[in-house]
Amino acid sequence: MSEEEIIPEIPGVDPNITKVTPFQEITIAEIPSGSIIDIGGGGEGVIAQVGKERVTAIDKRQSEIDEAKDKAPEAKWLVADALDLPFEDEEFDNATSFFSGMYMSHEDKKKAIKEVYRVISPGGELWIWDSKVHTDKKSFIIVLTISLSGKEKFNTGYGNKTTDQNENMYKEYLEESGFSIEEIEVNKYWFFIRAKKT
Repeated sequence: MSEEEIIPEIPGVDPNITKVTPFQEITIAEIPSGSIIDIGGGGEGVIAQVGKERVTAIDKRQSEIDEAKDKAPEAKWLVADALDLPFEDEEFDNATSFFSGMYMSHEDKKKAIKEVYRVISPGGELWIWDSKVHTDKKSFIIVLTISLSGKEKFNTGYGNKTTDQNENMYKEYLEESGFSIEEIEVNKYWFFIRAKKT
């Protein structure tokens, strides 16, 4: 079994009811330029660690923001709902979502994408990293090794009860909201999409 195929044992997680992926390596070498609204940016604060003061990270949970603030104190942090962003139209240059959509229902994903479209400038981009999920188990955990520019690698995991999500679903939701798809990268357990506000 290669290193990529090693499935970690997670205390308290029953592999009979939860699909756990092997470690997935993700490198964040760059993020969009200009000001960024980061959807669900708490927890690890991945995008804020790279973009620092250019990033306004929102999360629904104060505890997630509190955890991330120490890792990226230069970023702006706000408890807010992606379905009703407390910002003006076209307030940000670009947007990101790093493994946040998997915590939303399909309807909520559509609403959040429409809100992002509203708050970014024409020509602005939405960069999405998210899990590719298809399982008959009750829940799903993607385990990541993340490399950030100029920082040490770290391990983390994202899990929830989503059992069906993929890049084609996101592509459809993005295009319905007015985005054009500029790039799609598909891996076995995750994908990256770069979409542009037209």
